[in-house]
Amino acid sequence: MGHPSARRIRLVLADDQPIILAGLGALFSRESEFLVLQHCTNGREVVRAVVAHRPDVVLLGRNLPPTGAVAVLRTLRTEGVTVRTVLLDDRPNGDHFEWALRLGVYGVAFKTMDPRLVINCVRDVFDGKRRLAGAEAADDGPAVAASPGESGTLTRRQFEGARAAASGLSNKELATQLGVAEGTIKNHLHAIYDRLGLDGRLALLLYLREQALPATRGDQ
Repeated sequence: MGHPSARRIRLVLADDQPIILAGLGALFSRESEFLVLQHCTNGREVVRAVVAHRPDVVLLGRNLPPTGAVAVLRTLRTEGVTVRTVLLDDRPNGDHFEWALRLGVYGVAFKTMDPRLVINCVRDVFDGKRRLAGAEAADDGPAVAASPGESGTLTRRQFEGARAAASGLSNKELATQLGVAEGTIKNHLHAIYDRLGLDGRLALLLYLREQALPATRGDQ
């Protein structure tokens, strides 16, 4: 379904892997609502392209040479150039991307995601929505607080996973209950532990009990 905007969404695509860059170009070129302005393979090209073309959205590979996406974003800020950016990372790894938010990133996408989700992420960012999913490779809904006084946040699926993991379910059982792959469960749990500063399931169980949050699988 096309974007309702009268004009196309103007993109700059940047990644250090030529095959990924070519794939992204082909993906967005097939969508009539997008116009790919330039492909970039290093940070200097990205800065020049953004200054010259003033795109609507930049899809920016995190490991872009020579010094990564952080340097590109800082350079653009120093130049006084603002552009909505979607950070493209290899895979969910527990990073919560607070640094990206501080540097003005609007969205995070992963190379392991379904291509349609990447397109949707870029479309949403163009519309002014933030899609900073952290360790989630898909949209799990808005983040929710782990407890009323807790500064860390968990997505709804992470919160469900935390309760289920604390009830003693194995990763395989968790995957079946939540309808995801077992590898995704491992990513969820590592993200939960990192976010809450915990070192495993026992610590998670104690944490939930201390915070008076339900840890049994039957609680809603």
